[in-house]
Amino acid sequence: MKQNTILIVDDEENILNSLGRLLDDLGCTVFFAYDGKKGLEIIKDKDIHLVISDYRMPGMDGIKFLDEVKKISPGTIRLMLTGYADIDLAIKAINEGEVYRFITKPWNNIELLVTVNQGLEYFNMQRELCRLNKLIQSQNEALKEWNSKLEQKVSEQTKYIQDFFLESIKSLVVALEVKDKYTEGHSRRVSEYATYICRKMSLPEAFIEDVKLGSLLHDIGKIGIKESILGKNTGLTKEEYEHIKTHPSIGERILTPIIKNSTVINIIRYHHEHLDGNGYPDGLKGAVIPLEARIVAVADAHDALLSERPYRKARDPLSAKKELVKCADIQFDSKVVEILTSNEHNVTDSPFR
Repeated sequence: MKQNTILIVDDEENILNSLGRLLDDLGCTVFFAYDGKKGLEIIKDKDIHLVISDYRMPGMDGIKFLDEVKKISPGTIRLMLTGYADIDLAIKAINEGEVYRFITKPWNNIELLVTVNQGLEYFNMQRELCRLNKLIQSQNEALKEWNSKLEQKVSEQTKYIQDFFLESIKSLVVALEVKDKYTEGHSRRVSEYATYICRKMSLPEAFIEDVKLGSLLHDIGKIGIKESILGKNTGLTKEEYEHIKTHPSIGERILTPIIKNSTVINIIRYHHEHLDGNGYPDGLKGAVIPLEARIVAVADAHDALLSERPYRKARDPLSAKKELVKCADIQFDSKVVEILTSNEHNVTDSPFR
C-alpha cells in the first residue's frame, strides 16, 4: 500500500516541530505549512491523506481552511488543533469542516497518535473501498463479496470512531463532576435510579440501555454553563437562572451530530420539563413529554434532594420522598414517583449512594 501522507498547518514553528517529531515513527511522509494559503497549495499539489490544522492562524482560520480542504480533497481526513476549548467552535468545526476530531492544546501524545492512526486507517479503508467499487464495474461477482466485507469493516470502524468520541464526551461529564464535590457521582446515580425505575416498569431491555446512557449524559450541557454560576452558594438572579436553563439545549447541540438515538436526545433536552407545562426548555405538558424524560426527571430530582449543594443542605430520605410525592402530577409523573418512593425500594439504605 502507498505510504500515507500527512500535512500539518500551524503558524507556530515549535508546534510544527513537536508534531513532526511525534509523527516521525509512523512511517508517513509529513508536509508542513505556516498558514492556510500555503497549506492549500500543498493540498492541490500532493495527495494528502490526513490534515492537522490549528484554528487560529493569520489570514485564514482553521475552520475556513478545512472547509476549503474538503472542497479540494473530500476524502482527506481533517483534524482541528486549538488551544481554545470552545463548545460552539467545536460544533462549527464538526458541521462546517466535517472535522474528524477536535483536539485541544496541550495534547496528550498517546491520544493524538491513536487519533491519527485511526484517521489513517479510516482513510485507507475508504480509499480501498473506492478502488474495489471501480473494479466491480468490470470484474465478476467474487469482487462484490470482498466489497461487502470491506463495507462492513468501514461500518464497524465508523461505529468505533463514534463510540470513541462518545467515551470522550462521557469523560467530560466525569471531569465536570470531579471539579465540583457537590455533584460528583450525580450522573452515575441518576442512571442507576432511572435503570431501577425502568426495570420495575418492565420496559424493553433496549429502551433501558438507551435510558441508562441518556441518564449518564443528561447534564452534559452544563459544560457550557459558567462555573461561577454552577458553584454559586447563594440564590441565582433571574439572568443566572435563565443561563442555567440553556443547558438542555446545549447538551442537545453537542450530542445530536454524533448520537442518532432519539431516546437519548429526548432525555438530554426534556428532563427539566414539568407535567403542568411550567418546565423548560419547551414548556411541554403531560404525556407529550417523552416517557424516558419523565423517568430521568424523577431520578434526577431524587438524587439532587439527597445531595448537598453549595446553597443548601441535603434532605433526609423521608423528606426527599415527601417532596417528590408533593410534586407528583404537577412536576413529575406520579407513576414514576410511586415506583421510586415505594416501600419496596428502601431509599434509606439505597445501594446507589
